[in-house]
Amino acid sequence: MRTHTYRIDGLKWAQPAHQLRSQRTLERLLDATEAELREKGYADASVADIAGRAGCSVGTVYRRFRDKTALLHALDERWAAAFRATMEDAVATERWQGAPILEVLTGYIEFSLSQARERGALHRAALIMASRDASFAARQLQLASELHVRLRDLLLERRDEIGHADPALAVEFVLEQLRSMLLARLDGRPLDATLFAVSDEQFIDQALTSVGGYLELDPQPV
Repeated sequence: MRTHTYRIDGLKWAQPAHQLRSQRTLERLLDATEAELREKGYADASVADIAGRAGCSVGTVYRRFRDKTALLHALDERWAAAFRATMEDAVATERWQGAPILEVLTGYIEFSLSQARERGALHRAALIMASRDASFAARQLQLASELHVRLRDLLLERRDEIGHADPALAVEFVLEQLRSMLLARLDGRPLDATLFAVSDEQFIDQALTSVGGYLELDPQPV
């Protein structure tokens, strides 16, 4: 079963540094906002509760942010910075030196699943915010595009493994297919999606079988 690659062992979500003293209150507020979203979700996370968790007054929050949406923008910007730092580590060429395409894709799927679940409440909040605010949606689209490009380039470095007549087009299709499958698996409960119901082992194995066949790869386990 192709269900794990050691190359993502030790790969962690990047955490922002709590640097300058002048930023400590801001960092506490963002940490508190993140904690409230994890515990209560988007709708029930209130400015008053965020302020209390951060150990400051509601007035302090409103001196920095006009409303909860502005505070969530700041949190999303911090999340975007962490995403980019994590991505740089995750798709570094040296991490995947000598790895075949299926192993690269195994790492992508495994890490995507583990992080989405670990950060599930934040993931759901981001989806809600993106549906209500065009700037949130644009930021999420930009991050997805950056990851797509980096993964595409990593796979095309291994184009000699691909039997498909048009490797560049095939890689584009594969990445879009996997992204859609991951979204269905992580957010499929309301639709009772099959991709939600199967085990991770089955999901990963079948996803890799599907894309491996389309790319016309040598069907050897990673």
